[in-house]
Amino acid sequence: MNESRRRAYLDAMGLDVWLIKAAEAERNRLVISHGEGGTLLVCDSAEACSTRLAGDVVRTLGGDPVWAWPDPEGRQERPTLEQALKQFPFTRVVLFGSGLGQQLFGGEVPEILASAGIVVAAGLDELAVSGAAKRKFWKQIAEKRLADSAVLLS
Repeated sequence: MNESRRRAYLDAMGLDVWLIKAAEAERNRLVISHGEGGTLLVCDSAEACSTRLAGDVVRTLGGDPVWAWPDPEGRQERPTLEQALKQFPFTRVVLFGSGLGQQLFGGEVPEILASAGIVVAAGLDELAVSGAAKRKFWKQIAEKRLADSAVLLS
């Protein structure tokens, strides 16, 4: 008897059918690209960090920022954001898209994590088409630079 027919018989008899589901991949693991800067830029995919706008962001920020994106397979050997901040000397993190904050933190995004300031900006796709989103992003970055300088001076 094939599986679908067996399930139909059990269903007709009013018996619940329990199935074993594969474990869901952890979506809070990151793939971190090469780089040595103190800024970690987190976008939603590897393709997003190779766009023209992403290049503009890197040139403007300077200092060889490092790109990261969620590991689609959720492999355990990949670090979470908190583990990456403990392992690498990042002092600033920019999350492109509020959905990433939810995905990586499961809720509210902290302003500071492991001595790195966190900025949640609009997604790269929104920044590419919205002048208002771009202005807000550059303002966030400018304010964060001033905050970083104030910490260094104190």
